[in-house]
Amino acid sequence: MSYVGLYDDAGSKNAFYIIKDKKIGRKRVGFKEFENEQEAKFAHRVQSHLAQFDLAPMVYGDVGMIRRHDGELTAHGYLTEVARTMPECHDEDCDGECFQSECKNGTTISELVYDLGEHGLEYNDSHKGNFGYVRRKGSWVPVVIDLGIESFTEWDEDIYGQFDYGADEDVDCYGVCNCKECQKFREEE
Repeated sequence: MSYVGLYDDAGSKNAFYIIKDKKIGRKRVGFKEFENEQEAKFAHRVQSHLAQFDLAPMVYGDVGMIRRHDGELTAHGYLTEVARTMPECHDEDCDGECFQSECKNGTTISELVYDLGEHGLEYNDSHKGNFGYVRRKGSWVPVVIDLGIESFTEWDEDIYGQFDYGADEDVDCYGVCNCKECQKFREEE
């Protein structure tokens, strides 16, 4: 790919770049970068499937690499529609990340996680930083934006395929989110 990406954000594991001067239709385009090609291909399969049901942003093209604004190549990833982030939560009973909360964002997240389950995915990384909104038919619809392997406990291999862990990889680190809220939650258990 010959796009130039401007660094925008990073989660606990992956980075996201906005593609300079690139839109498809009226939609801004970004690049999701993963630690390796295998993780990028898995997330690409999951997001491509969910996008058909308006549960994830659109995916454009195959897994590849782009140039960062400094000229260096990224790790593997893919082009995707840029989603709007969830709004800040001002509910008194919410932790701000809407993690297992009954606030408006928390309710939306719970509904999306339920829908993901209906599509063969057990999602375990349910805080507002992993969800957003995209425009569909004139309305804003909620979507999941973090689809890395670490966000799932189980998945339907008939739909999404297998994920073959490398022989030298620590399998325990997969399916475990490393964001601050999830680390805090695990410590409290």
